[in-house]
Amino acid sequence: MKHPAIPKLYYSIREVGELFDEQQHVLRHWEREFPILRPNKNRAGVRVYTERDLRVLRVLKVLLREEQKTIAQVRQILANGIPPEFEPIANDSTIEQRYAEKHRARMLDVTLTTDSNETITLSRADAEALLETLKHLDELFGRISQ
Repeated sequence: MKHPAIPKLYYSIREVGELFDEQQHVLRHWEREFPILRPNKNRAGVRVYTERDLRVLRVLKVLLREEQKTIAQVRQILANGIPPEFEPIANDSTIEQRYAEKHRARMLDVTLTTDSNETITLSRADAEALLETLKHLDELFGRISQ
């Protein structure tokens, strides 16, 4: 059993993707674009992110996604490490908690039961897309029958 007071030392790219609500390929792209982000690799060659990497990712996430800065702008800001004015962001673990909640909310499953008692389970995103399609069809058929 994990003790809640003991922080985790290493995170996989899958865990980091879920924490920051980013696709794994985006995290790998950021590694190529930002020299400051260099997670270690274990003996098997698997990326292992540390708290230092999470600090960098918090700043990247805020600058790129929330402040809409370009990669070039962020690269320049972080050229010599995390500037002092961004330390509060780097140390704010609520950032990934906020994005992890968004990720979990989007991934919730929706279960539909048909008239013949068949059960269909969809991700929330797929269910929302299906609802949009149904609304569109309803509009089309409403126009046709009028």
